[in-house]
Amino acid sequence: MKITEIHDPAQWNALLEDFTYASSLQSWGWGEVKRLSGWTPRRLLLEEDGKPRLALQLLAKGRGPLRLLYAPRGPAFDEWAALARALPVLKKQLKGLSLKIEPPLAIPAEAVPPEAPGLAPAETIQPQYSLQVLLDDEEAILKRMKPKTRYNIRLSARKGVTTRIVHPGDLDAKTAFDAFFSLFSETNARAKLLQHSRAYYEAVFRELDGHGAEAFLSLAEHEGEPLAAGLFIAFKDRVDYLYGGSTRKKRNLMAPYAMHWAAIRHGLAHGRRYYDLWGVPRVLREDSHAWGIYRFKEGFGGERVRFPAYELLLSPLAPFINRALRLRKSLINLKARGTARDVL
Repeated sequence: MKITEIHDPAQWNALLEDFTYASSLQSWGWGEVKRLSGWTPRRLLLEEDGKPRLALQLLAKGRGPLRLLYAPRGPAFDEWAALARALPVLKKQLKGLSLKIEPPLAIPAEAVPPEAPGLAPAETIQPQYSLQVLLDDEEAILKRMKPKTRYNIRLSARKGVTTRIVHPGDLDAKTAFDAFFSLFSETNARAKLLQHSRAYYEAVFRELDGHGAEAFLSLAEHEGEPLAAGLFIAFKDRVDYLYGGSTRKKRNLMAPYAMHWAAIRHGLAHGRRYYDLWGVPRVLREDSHAWGIYRFKEGFGGERVRFPAYELLLSPLAPFINRALRLRKSLINLKARGTARDVL
């Protein structure tokens, strides 16, 4: 396979859109966002017999033999066999500890992930499990929802909750983002969840809008007061719910349901096929920190799917570094929430 590095945002995103399996986290804008966290992106196209077979947005952090390589929800490809054929080429070309990949397969939650020679199962960085809602038509979507969710969507409308969709270039983009970030921060503080700086989420909103990708906010308000808001990325046939929050004020108005319903309808109106509610727990247990989040998201009638992760080892040091990073993450969890377990 021939490897070519792509330097043009429009060309890169257009290449991704032509693959069967591709994610917004492989789009050009996500790589630019991750620069704020110390990662350096490279966009690599692998061709075989003159045809694109695989596209890999590679994030690198560190130097020399201790460099970490990561493809968030990537690479993009048409067939699993092409990924398997690319592995020897990548192993020969890349330098560092290991390459972690998260192919955007969205397999059923209980399915056995595919295998490939040289790839070892790995812990994901992005949420491993999600709930995925099929966007076919409004009535069918509502019918698949839990009765309580369907009722709360209609209740919020009857109680006077209004919604709006806001894009980065809109006149009300700044005030809408202010509302989103305030609600998001309030929710994270309440749930004892860590978050990036405001500049990070501003970069997501800005960088992932354009070249075929769409970033938007969905807000639910009552009498001008923001009650719930979410930051979404739409790319190819999917809408991804990345971040969101709500206030405890006026909880009887069910604003979070209205916020999601507005985003679902927006995706449906723009020809998207799937609505990804993003992370839900790996293990479904009522004492999970995210059990309440799961029960809320489950109500929208989506299928529970899994995004497997793999590691291509490039150095014998990789297993030792991985254990050290896992310990570090557990200690961060313990300090933030009093438990070493991950939220999801």
